[in-house]
Amino acid sequence: MIVSHWYTLPILIPLAASLGQGRDFSSSDAADAAERLSGRRAHMSGDIKRIAGSRLVGPAVTLGIVRDDAASLTVEGLKAIKVVEEASPGSVIVACLDGAKDFAVFGATFATLAKSRGLGGFVVDGGMRGLADLRRIGVPVFAGSTVPGSAGGHYRLQAVNETISCGGAQVSPGDLVVGDEDGVAVVPKAIITEAIAMAKSLREEKDAMLPLIARYRSYTKAVEEYRRKRR
Repeated sequence: MIVSHWYTLPILIPLAASLGQGRDFSSSDAADAAERLSGRRAHMSGDIKRIAGSRLVGPAVTLGIVRDDAASLTVEGLKAIKVVEEASPGSVIVACLDGAKDFAVFGATFATLAKSRGLGGFVVDGGMRGLADLRRIGVPVFAGSTVPGSAGGHYRLQAVNETISCGGAQVSPGDLVVGDEDGVAVVPKAIITEAIAMAKSLREEKDAMLPLIARYRSYTKAVEEYRRKRR
């Protein structure tokens, strides 16, 4: 539940480094594994797409942002800067605008700050701006849109490191966020170890099966051959 208090960010273990940036599994593998283990949806909607950078893997730092046209641009901006500057290296800033999504939450300034501090990137259920700069900076950014208008002066940061809904998926602080061409998956913190092991296994199976399907032109025969080789 989002509450109107300021929270000090906990120290998060930079999981991305220990996972080798998750290059041996995809967001789809992670989503499948997390959903099977947790029994709940583990992916964000297709509206949340990669707009800059490459793969994204890291523990979530969550921001709940609500509409407030009386909000101070300076005060709220400094709150967001504090979040980025206190986040552990490898962390992924996950932000959700409550209400209208067609305002830019972050842009090139925050991307530059995040890159300088070794953060994993951004996932925003809302807008981003400065697309040309974002692509030049290269920090992974996933967002619902790009728009020129800023959320500054229209929204306030209501919650930091509380559970939020982002792109239709529940995200809690420390959950593993995996983003690539397919979209964004969320692995609950409590099952990260098991989910990563399963995601890697699913990727290994897929990599072995695809050539067999092409060779035999039959999924059934490919499965039989795959199982025979594994005996």
